[in-house]
Amino acid sequence: MGHEERTTAPVISRRSIITLDFPGSEPAICRLRPESSAGGDRFVVQRELSPADAGVPMMLRVRVLDTVDRPLPGAVLEVTHRSPAPSTPPLRGAQVTDPHGYAEFKTVFPGWDAEHPPGIDVCLHLGGSRAGGRFHFPAQVTAHVARLSSYRENPVPTPPPNPPAGILHIVPRDRYDLAAGLLASITAITDR
Repeated sequence: MGHEERTTAPVISRRSIITLDFPGSEPAICRLRPESSAGGDRFVVQRELSPADAGVPMMLRVRVLDTVDRPLPGAVLEVTHRSPAPSTPPLRGAQVTDPHGYAEFKTVFPGWDAEHPPGIDVCLHLGGSRAGGRFHFPAQVTAHVARLSSYRENPVPTPPPNPPAGILHIVPRDRYDLAAGLLASITAITDR
């Protein structure tokens, strides 16, 4: 009986396994830089930025720390990124960091244009000041995503800038199916 069950089990080809190799042991860290407050601080506190069927679903988890690695609770972290389809408006939302400095967003892998690699723009609002930065995706992950139907309208993606600061740590939810979603995490450090 055991042998019969094994012979009818689905066989998954090794070529369909998504492998993401990250060079070195670089931690996923982005240093946020001070920004001017021109234009006012208007944001919508929102955790879900896009429906899951709009592209590759992604859970984005950001931990905000000060320069001596203390969490910053009560800060507002605002994120903005392109939609997978170039013709749709950008996706935007904000969250208040929890007591451990974490903010989470349910979104999709962003789209890109010919001049900018896929990325997420962030703005941290804390005590009347603002700091900003950009989270980038590893080129290997972007190459896999670019082959999916939701992203075919985008041009050939450009690689993230060097040096590799602000590169998200990405883990696929299902190593056999990238479209099942991604878990993305990074630590954002600010001088505030």
